[in-house]
Amino acid sequence: MSERMSVSDRRQGVNPLGRSLLDAEDFARAIAAGTEWLGANKELVNALNVFPVPDGDTGTNMHLTLLAAEREISKAQGKTLSDVAEAVALGSLMGARGNSGVILSQLLRGFAKGVEGKRSLDVAGLARGLQVAASMAYKAVMKPVEGTMLTVARGAARSAAECRRLELDIVSAVEKILKDSQETLDRTPEMLPALKEAGVVDAGGQGLVFFWEGFVKSVRGETVVARREPLVVVPGKADAVTAARKVKEVAVEDLKFRYCTEFLVKGKRLPLDTLRQDLARFGDCVLVVGTSDVAKIHVHTNHPGKVLEHCIRMGELHEIEIDNMAYQHDEFEEARLERAGLAPARDDEGEVAEVKAGSKGAANPKERKIEKPVGVVAVAIGEGLSAILKSLGADVVVEGGQTMNPSIEELRDAVYEVSAKSVIILPNNGNVILTADKVKELTPDIDIVVIPTKTIPQGVAALVTYNPIADAKSNQESMKGMISQVSTGEVTYAVRASNVNGFTIDEKDFIGIKDGELCSAGKDRNEVAMNLVSQMVDADASLITIYHGEEVHSEDANRLAERLADIYPYLEVEVHYGGQPIYYYIISTE
Repeated sequence: MSERMSVSDRRQGVNPLGRSLLDAEDFARAIAAGTEWLGANKELVNALNVFPVPDGDTGTNMHLTLLAAEREISKAQGKTLSDVAEAVALGSLMGARGNSGVILSQLLRGFAKGVEGKRSLDVAGLARGLQVAASMAYKAVMKPVEGTMLTVARGAARSAAECRRLELDIVSAVEKILKDSQETLDRTPEMLPALKEAGVVDAGGQGLVFFWEGFVKSVRGETVVARREPLVVVPGKADAVTAARKVKEVAVEDLKFRYCTEFLVKGKRLPLDTLRQDLARFGDCVLVVGTSDVAKIHVHTNHPGKVLEHCIRMGELHEIEIDNMAYQHDEFEEARLERAGLAPARDDEGEVAEVKAGSKGAANPKERKIEKPVGVVAVAIGEGLSAILKSLGADVVVEGGQTMNPSIEELRDAVYEVSAKSVIILPNNGNVILTADKVKELTPDIDIVVIPTKTIPQGVAALVTYNPIADAKSNQESMKGMISQVSTGEVTYAVRASNVNGFTIDEKDFIGIKDGELCSAGKDRNEVAMNLVSQMVDADASLITIYHGEEVHSEDANRLAERLADIYPYLEVEVHYGGQPIYYYIISTE
């Protein structure tokens, strides 16, 4: 019997134990399985926020990043594992969303570098790949923090090195790496007090463990498919740390819903929550995000036509994409029959494409006209906030924020829309800053300056000082000086009962967050907002600005403003419609 066995061998009953190598097809299958398994568990990862806010998106960001990587695999024309790893690295970089997605893309990029030139993967190569992956991810973060997904990645690398010393076979190695990664994840609350207080493990680390678990299942020869029921329930404080160990595996032979259906709905006053509930009866993996004017729809269903018919009543449909997930799975089987790695990428007419995986073709600069020295790309979600940013000089506003982080590719495309020699990016969200920084790698012909704005009010303050006829450096200095003078408060609701910063919070309570720290909670929305502002106003404050969200009537926002004006008669109070989801109020003092 040959030392090397493929997935097809294992499906024919060959025991996978004792295998020493993974080929390109094995690796591609394992990446797809890890992506699928994380996708099946992304809501659990999303819920592992330190703060019980309803905008957890770590799991979604990591899953979308991996989906972009998986799509790139189909374009790989090479016949080696190195080619597939390079395609995964390129796809994940272009599709990376949020801090977790960017760090994940750096892990995959480092892994590709570590296995460069390899036609197959043994335990020594796996150890080298994971070591370079962890190193590159740590370097990508300005101030690495232990107790995060970085720690889990480094633990996996150490485990792989030990597997090499023990001379384990590939199956035993990946199983040990999974076990050790889980143990590292369970220790993250001891490394970060905020995790321990909230009773959760690190969300990004949990995402990595889920991905690796799917990877291991594939190497074992198991089939990993999407499932309807959640695999785990978000636990209470007492048992959150060991939640991942209580996963109940459900064996599913066939896909319950075959068609992945995605599109945009553009209309007026789109009822996102109602739409989300309505679409649940057509399938699973329902995702409805956006604003009252534009909604992004994602659903797995057996009847795409019914989904489209339901949504067309609410507005115009755009960018419709329907994929047969069963067919996508069959494409891997076709590659297996060819016994030569993965099938080559093909163009719209079915001909072999010219661009090889890993090439920079997709990121080639577009034709641009230079009309001014500097322009601005800003990130925001909510029609009111977008209008405000544009009125202050932003050339392009990319839709996104805490609930829908833009990808590196989306930000790159926005940069190329600006007719300027230099482009300033205002991320306006702490989870988008790292993504914005990576745009520089894809735009070598443009001087990119990222102002580290973590909130919309900081972005507004930066634009107040923006001078379109000055150079980028001058604008950078004035903008950075301005954002340090702004304090930001946010009012939302709790998605679970918890204890944070000394507050005992019930599910659905209103909570107030000041500059990233939870400092107010209660049953009355405006009272929580009043208490929040009381902790934001200091002796230097001269202005309070309120941006009310899509679920807040202007009358309620004005009543809040009137109460604040009575209490702080020496301060100016402004009210603007932001239209943002999730956050009832975004409030700034400066």
